[in-house]
Amino acid sequence: MKNEPTPADSPVPVYQLHSFPRHEPDESFYMTRLERLVQEVKGIDNSHAHTFYLVMWIGQGTGVHTIDFKTYEIEPNQLYFLTPGQVHSWELSADTKGYNLFFDATFFKGRFGNRLHQYPFFHSRQHQPLLSAIPQPGFFRELLSYAYQEYEARLANRSEVFLSFVHILLEAASRLYHERQISSDTHLYDRLRHYEELLEQQFLTVREVRAYADQLNITPNYLNYICQHVVGKTASQLWQERLLIEAQRLLTHTAQSTKEIAFLLGFSDPSYFVRFFRKQTGRTPADFRMVPNLFP
Repeated sequence: MKNEPTPADSPVPVYQLHSFPRHEPDESFYMTRLERLVQEVKGIDNSHAHTFYLVMWIGQGTGVHTIDFKTYEIEPNQLYFLTPGQVHSWELSADTKGYNLFFDATFFKGRFGNRLHQYPFFHSRQHQPLLSAIPQPGFFRELLSYAYQEYEARLANRSEVFLSFVHILLEAASRLYHERQISSDTHLYDRLRHYEELLEQQFLTVREVRAYADQLNITPNYLNYICQHVVGKTASQLWQERLLIEAQRLLTHTAQSTKEIAFLLGFSDPSYFVRFFRKQTGRTPADFRMVPNLFP
């Protein structure tokens, strides 16, 4: 793999598409077998982030996959979905096989516009980033197999054909995902997703629910109603959860002191940060830093 510098403001390595073996410079998509990726890219199992979208298919194998400090048991016939910026790591058994499919937002949006932001498994910290126990795994297995054949063949109009495979994969996964969820009002769901997008962009600088509500052209009370109706949490709780993830990342992946992290996260006094962290996790930042994997 080419040496890829970590951005100065990132506590973990951040991979771009051109970080990977055999990636073609002019292409905004990439696909490989999971077992091949693990062999070729040393350290890929350690904590890292991406600038692109990722779909991972587990055909066989066991282990664990940790995404933003939530750990999931790996089992056959799973699909994982990661949004740019999310941090993940994994421990895979030696017999694990599957596919990893990467693509930039521009690759998908050119034909399908803002659809990427409507899938429940992307751009949301309130929905699980995976599908397990898929009832007809043969469909996804064959679809990914054909997509990989198309990727490797490098025939005429490959990007258009490959994009069609990606679209079918995401639409089929979205349909299955929605079948398993408690149905919510589409309008409320869209408003929640917009709030989550604003949180992702502004959580460090905008700390008042009213300021987010103003940007959404709704009242704070209605924003709270939306959050509670769709995910059972207040708007403030969603902001706190996003801030907590950033705190965990910095505590785990940097050597910065608790005081430095507190100021980076916008706390005027480190004691306020310690109090916030203990309230959210039941542990102090120092305790978490010593054994982060004990966090539920």
